[in-house]
Amino acid sequence: MKKIFLTLLGLAGLQTLVAAQFASPTMAGFRSMHQSLHTAPATLPDYKYYLALPHLEFRVDNNFALNDLFTPEGDSLRLDLSKWTSANTGPLQLQLSQNVRLLDVGFALSRKNYLYFGSSVQVNQNIALPTGLLQFAEVGRTLDMNGLDLNVTALAEYHAGMVQKIGPFTLGFRYRMLNGLFNLQTVRSDLRLDMSSDSIQMQTDLEMRASNLQAQDSIGMPLSGKFPDISSLVPLSENKGQSMDFGLGYTFRDKLSVDVSLLNIGNSITWKSNLSTYTSKGQFHYTGPIINMGVDSAGNAFQGIADTITSQIEEKLGLDTVGSTTSYTTSMTEQMLVHLNFRPYKFLGVGLIYRRPLNEVQLFSDAAMIAPYVDLRLGKLLSTRVHYSSSENRKSIGGLVALRLLGLQVSAGVESIDMFSKQSSTRYFQFQGGLSLCFGYRNKAKKA
Repeated sequence: MKKIFLTLLGLAGLQTLVAAQFASPTMAGFRSMHQSLHTAPATLPDYKYYLALPHLEFRVDNNFALNDLFTPEGDSLRLDLSKWTSANTGPLQLQLSQNVRLLDVGFALSRKNYLYFGSSVQVNQNIALPTGLLQFAEVGRTLDMNGLDLNVTALAEYHAGMVQKIGPFTLGFRYRMLNGLFNLQTVRSDLRLDMSSDSIQMQTDLEMRASNLQAQDSIGMPLSGKFPDISSLVPLSENKGQSMDFGLGYTFRDKLSVDVSLLNIGNSITWKSNLSTYTSKGQFHYTGPIINMGVDSAGNAFQGIADTITSQIEEKLGLDTVGSTTSYTTSMTEQMLVHLNFRPYKFLGVGLIYRRPLNEVQLFSDAAMIAPYVDLRLGKLLSTRVHYSSSENRKSIGGLVALRLLGLQVSAGVESIDMFSKQSSTRYFQFQGGLSLCFGYRNKAKKA
């Protein structure tokens, strides 16, 4: 039993990088930053030539806050899982995110069209701990792991896109080639344990599948403790996929604009490399005294029945690792984003962003959201945005800023300013920032 729990906890504690789309939806239409194209493909950037320098985005997105799990006691905090289990029936979910942009280059072919390409390294991870696990940690006796979910996907992404303006309309398209690096996915998570002072009953039906978690020998069997050589997976591996993004915009008298974007359309990755499956299925029942350690009449310690029971559970229900030749497919949530902007003055703009999923939501952070915002611009030097985003899971105030000096642009953004002042009550921590080179302000056509 210890082996099972150590395995599950070890997998849940993997230090991995995470991300989905490279730009957050609140960046839609923020033309001073080239990466807004990743949210709204029909956006024409402000600059004719663009070269990305290192850019990093990091986020922690939870359906809980620290004060949902801890109770203040004087100058310290006490873990109190009953605060969550008494008020919630769903799992406790954690999403970690990080995205590293490796390359992004864009340039205007003319005043009305723009071509760009680039690549990034991304990982998507979701951990869901069922309420039954938290109740067991708080009370003991009964453990129900139904609802446990662990999904991790690491990938390299290569994209190319184009924006074309035709009269008042703007069309945008981007094709993304996905190269899967690593995947771990929960297929089944049925585990139940009932304990009393004189009995133990346990049944399991667990299955996880993975690609490139373990290297394999010549006959396809996983090699314990040996990971595949990452250099063999980059730039291309056997795990291939694709995704497409579309955008359509309309501008009325340079003041009012609306655009609609379809993101992650047809996305999928088929996993074929170093496949392995981890399973545990069976039942265990014991009735009798449970004594872990004792001392005989001579004062010598002896092993109690509890250690013997643990060994029997590990033997019967421990995770079995087998190789697999059957490929499988994973995907991300397809989304629609609508962006409305009104700019009464060159330095001032107001707008509204609405995003909703088009198919089954893969991560709770993909749920529908709405975000009104205000833009302020100081010539070519400084562009800022303040936005308020609201979704089923959270509400937050955030902002974007892009400062350009002699062609060097410094950009940064946060989705929630509460992370600086209210860490114990916020559910969302996010920061993005980086450097870029951008030249040639894209001026309007001169009147004859």
